[in-house]
Amino acid sequence: MKILKTLGLLKMAGFLFVLALLGMGCSKFGSSSIKISSWGDPKENEILQGLVADFNASHPNTKVELQRVPWGEYNTKLLTQVAGGIAPDVIFVSTDNIADLYPRGILEPLDEYIHADNFALGDFYPSVIDRFTIGGHVYGIPRDVSPVCVVYFNKKAFDDAKLSYPTDDWNFTEFLADAKALTRRDADGHTSQWGFADDWGMVEPFVYCAGGRWVDNPQKPNQYAFNSPAFISGLQFRADLILKHKVMPGPSNVTAMGGMGSSDMFVNGTCAMFLSGIWKTPAFRDIQKFDWDVAMFPKGTTGQRGYQDGGSGYGILKSSKNKKGAWEFVRFIAGAEGQKKMSGLGLSQPSLMSVAASNVFLDGKKPLNKKMLLKAVQYGVYEPMATNWKEIRDGFITPTFDPIWSGKITGAEAVSLLADKLKTKPLIVNLKEAGK
Repeated sequence: MKILKTLGLLKMAGFLFVLALLGMGCSKFGSSSIKISSWGDPKENEILQGLVADFNASHPNTKVELQRVPWGEYNTKLLTQVAGGIAPDVIFVSTDNIADLYPRGILEPLDEYIHADNFALGDFYPSVIDRFTIGGHVYGIPRDVSPVCVVYFNKKAFDDAKLSYPTDDWNFTEFLADAKALTRRDADGHTSQWGFADDWGMVEPFVYCAGGRWVDNPQKPNQYAFNSPAFISGLQFRADLILKHKVMPGPSNVTAMGGMGSSDMFVNGTCAMFLSGIWKTPAFRDIQKFDWDVAMFPKGTTGQRGYQDGGSGYGILKSSKNKKGAWEFVRFIAGAEGQKKMSGLGLSQPSLMSVAASNVFLDGKKPLNKKMLLKAVQYGVYEPMATNWKEIRDGFITPTFDPIWSGKITGAEAVSLLADKLKTKPLIVNLKEAGK
């Protein structure tokens, strides 16, 4: 009986030992689900789904679920989820919306995880790491950098107009001459091919290359700086493309197209040059009607360069119940492995300099000239790191500048009006206090 009892105890001990091992495995490998929230167009979402599948396959004890939210609804939905206790673990964070999210105190500082795993930050572009660092703490691991300076051009349109393809060293004067030569109208004056269009109302590259800036120091802004001749010059140059030279579609033209976006115009050949970011590449690689490539947005008349800079990465919410598992996923998708897969599909410019300079990114596929992005990073200008910049941009800048593009006011008049409106709307920049 004693022997049987002993054997029974041994079996029970072995069973408990197995359970303990399983428990350790669950704790170590995070046997649970992780939710990631992200925005992006269908092509980007498809790429992200593939990366999530890769992670799930290599981490069988962790299940990652991707939630796609439209960009315009992202922050609002995220904050609603946080308030309701149903927030994701990992979030897509950009160089723009971090100034809005950080002060709300919802982001987990990542320093502890970075140091514990010896996760090196030295290979990332310094500017984007600096952007995700507030008060000495890192709140996001960047997956890409995005200088918005990519002028996609239709080679057939240039050939038909007997024009040389643009180089990265061109300037405003040469750009305007090309846009004029590429614009075509029929006998009734209807424009059948526009010389140029941008992805949205993009004033930044025009005013930055003219030497203007929104504020004195984007990362640590002290005061507005847009009320200057250089800023006005760049603003008016864009307006003249629409109103004076008629080489670029204005708001009324876009409305008449029945909802067709400017990227659609490039795809169907009714726009010869199109300004956006490198993220348009996956969709444009499906173009069959013509060959295309890219050039860096032209220098201003005084030789200056400046481009709206962007970038995105991944952060972890403080409310996550599985922060270690969430960090494991962030390491994967924003690390070298994830960046190689993402950049290989043409979606983004890697934030890791070694990956950006490798044949993974410079792969000989369209666009052939994307190496110019490695140089363009140094000219990037981020939005002001102010907690109320989105409010200023959407509530003051956009409605004040909209009448410029229909010719109701000049660039100088719009800048003067904006300066008056913002006299009582100072920048809120104390992020350290706001984030407590």
